This record gives sequence, structure tokens and C-alpha cells, in this order.
Amino acid sequence: MSFFGGGSGLELFLSRCRIMSVGSVPVCLAAMVFFIKEEGWHFSLLLCGVLPLVAAYLAIRGNREIRAGMAASGLALAVATLPLTFVLASLEGS
Repeated sequence: MSFFGGGSGLELFLSRCRIMSVGSVPVCLAAMVFFIKEEGWHFSLLLCGVLPLVAAYLAIRGNREIRAGMAASGLALAVATLPLTFVLASLEGS
């Protein structure tokens, strides 16, 4: 069974989950700095400072232990962090 257009299947899926989860950490840290500097919104410290690190940990651990569910949950958490942050920031600004 192949994921994302061919390749070695599960190993490719696990490595892509790991790479995308780890890649979301600098993006979320930059958003955290922006929100704290420009808007003074300190909830971004919790969302953008903690959730991406937890997501990266889950993805790396899932890749090492070959657990697709753990890696996919890490990727889902990494992807959901920024939209959740933007929604909460817009609700706070209203």
C-alpha cells in the first residue's frame, strides 16, 4: 500500500509525517513571536510554544517505533495548531 503517490509505503508516510511535524515548529514559533510582539496576546505562548513541540515529539516517536497512528496524530496536531491560533486570536480581538 503506497501513500502520496507511490514509494515504499509505510516508511515513506512515517518519514513525511516526521518532516512536516518538525517543519511546523519554526513556523509556529515565528507566529508566536509575532502575536506577542504586535498584539500582546500571550495565549499564543501556550498554543505555538507547546503544541508544535508535542506534535514533533509524537511524529519522531511514531517514526522510530513504526507506529502510523502516533505519527499521524503528531502531523494532525501540527497542522491544526496554526488555524486554531488564528481563530482564537480573531475571537480575542473581537
